[in-house]
This record gives sequence, C-alpha cells and structure tokens, in this order.
Amino acid sequence: MSHPELIVQTPRGSSIQKTEDGQFLVCDAENQCQFTRSLYLAEEELGGIERGYAFPYATNFRKHLS
Repeated sequence: MSHPELIVQTPRGSSIQKTEDGQFLVCDAENQCQFTRSLYLAEEELGGIERGYAFPYATNFRKHLS
C-alpha cells in the first residue's frame, strides 16, 4: 500500500495529503486529521487550523470603536 501524496506542509506543521481514493487528508501539527472530498475544502480546513478559527466565526467578530 502506498502512502498518501503530500500536497502541502506549512511551517507550523499542518498538511494536506491526497489519498489513493481521491480524498484529501488535512492534519494539524498534533496529527489530528480529517478527510475532505475536495482540494478546496481541504484548503479551507487548513486555513482554519492555521488561523485558529474558521468561517463563520471570523465574520462575527466586530471591533468596538470607543
């Protein structure tokens, strides 16, 4: 059995790998992983891991001007 193909690995240790069945495996630095069905969804998940939050949380944040 061959290993998943590494697509990207970030400086923080997160990664996206393509599996033999065409899915994408997204892992954080602690090796907690999840599968997605498209590269777009994998990139979105990776962005959330790297930022520490994901949509819709980013859009709900409002800075109060006092």
